[in-house]
Amino acid sequence: MSKKKSSAEAKAQSASSSAQLSGRSGSSAQADPKAQSVKRSLSRSKDPDFDWKWNFRFVSLVTALTLLRVLFAMTAELKYEEAYYWLYSQHLSLSYFDHPPLVGWLIYISTSLTNDAEFWLRLPTVLCGAFTLLLIYLLAERIFNPKIAFIAACIAAALPAFELYAIFTMPDAPLLTFWCLGLYAGYRLYDEENKNFWLLLGAATGLAMLSKYPGLLTPLAALLTIFFKKKFQLFKCWQFPVSIILALAIFSPVIIWNYQNNWVSFLYQGACRFGEATSLLDKFGGSALNISALATPLGIIFFAFCIWKCFRHITEEKWFYLFSAFLPFAAIILAVMSVRLVQLNWPLPVYPALVIMTAAILEEEKVWNKWSWRTVLGVIFIPAILISLTPLIVAIKPFTALNRVNEIKGWDTVGKEAAIAINKTDDPSRCFIAGNAYGEAAEIAYYSKMPERTLSSNVFGDYARSFDFWSPKGAYQGWDCIYIVTERVKSDGSFVPLEPFQLDFIEPCFESIDTNIKKITAYNGGKPLRRYRIYTCHGYKGIPCSPEESFEQFIQKTNKRGILTK
Repeated sequence: MSKKKSSAEAKAQSASSSAQLSGRSGSSAQADPKAQSVKRSLSRSKDPDFDWKWNFRFVSLVTALTLLRVLFAMTAELKYEEAYYWLYSQHLSLSYFDHPPLVGWLIYISTSLTNDAEFWLRLPTVLCGAFTLLLIYLLAERIFNPKIAFIAACIAAALPAFELYAIFTMPDAPLLTFWCLGLYAGYRLYDEENKNFWLLLGAATGLAMLSKYPGLLTPLAALLTIFFKKKFQLFKCWQFPVSIILALAIFSPVIIWNYQNNWVSFLYQGACRFGEATSLLDKFGGSALNISALATPLGIIFFAFCIWKCFRHITEEKWFYLFSAFLPFAAIILAVMSVRLVQLNWPLPVYPALVIMTAAILEEEKVWNKWSWRTVLGVIFIPAILISLTPLIVAIKPFTALNRVNEIKGWDTVGKEAAIAINKTDDPSRCFIAGNAYGEAAEIAYYSKMPERTLSSNVFGDYARSFDFWSPKGAYQGWDCIYIVTERVKSDGSFVPLEPFQLDFIEPCFESIDTNIKKITAYNGGKPLRRYRIYTCHGYKGIPCSPEESFEQFIQKTNKRGILTK
């Protein structure tokens, strides 16, 4: 009996040894316990309890963030871009000069169902922020597992890149949401070979383009992965051409509006934007500052390190898809950087795929068990969280150290003063308001509750974005005007206009201007925040170009004087 048992054990050991040798020759990953452990940690879970735990944590995270965002939405006054996009909703159109219309349409729906309070104006953005995190979680969970998905959501929640555009109502909020929806649909299309996801991808692309023009690149990750991984059969279906038609149909209002307006928005966001002169310092120094501001400088270095670690996986299909979702767009941003200043929000579509890749690498490296890594993560993400929370802190508590750059307080003051000044004129029914620049004009329009009678620097022929379309040339002639110049506080306590201003330049536009100028100072925490100079002007005469010069010649002349900026 002992000999039989010994013989059986010997055979078992021999079989085990043969299997190990076979594993080494066939697949090194199977023979390497560490590689197997890494592969399991990055794989989708089959344990319901494991999934429930991370799903519950994700729901708790989104709930807490949404409550904080709601608190901000109810507390802070509008940032000037938000007030400007609110004016979109007051001038409903197929599209607008500087952006597609979706942000204005969403504001219109939300405020029409309720009222124009700041909370309702910001509600679409709060919802977009929650859905963006949900889509990042769902994509990461499908590619990897719920734990990595939760880590990715936490990274996204900590980054100013996501948080700032989940509280301020701008076109970037719906762009991010539908960009992420496109990434999710594209991966499911490729991974499951379910051709119906072409339709969801087409709809997401159309809605992303209806938010901002870079939405055109939404399907790029799916297209590149299908092409380079040679799944050409996915193109051979009726859903593929229909998805293109669907995207174009959703985007068609923008095409129609541009056709009706000599393609002005396409030209502005294309050739004109790249034709704007910026210095070498702006191109590289300013662009680098803006790019790093959304992730913090240490965060940029950290992400670069994670990208380098990810390159060893690039041949794997799921990693190739994530690389395709961010690398081409990142290359475009770097190319733009060589030509002009990259604005703060332009790199946003890079981040959804990047945070998922970063989360996977952190899990692969098992950083949670290493004190050195914990320290590094704390140094990177604690400042990022504090930056993300700064707007909420400023909205709730007077933070006078930031008074010079505080854009979410003090506008209610000037709006009320503008309404009072109009009522003091001889005929309030024939009096309009004008702000020295489009941003301050939008704030005045919102807080005076007179959007239909608020203009900007277009009253004397300067470029004022969509105000040029909302106020036809020659309107309001013979009316009085309450003209408001906004001044920021300098470090020495003095005030300087936000935009260049000279009184002698607007004088030809009116029959007379009262010499009694009212000055109103807005305070925050007992210290000056902003000052407003209020001019009462009588008898608007229109744009002061002479009969022998064209409007275009007048604009060229004013720009040469160096008074007006575009």
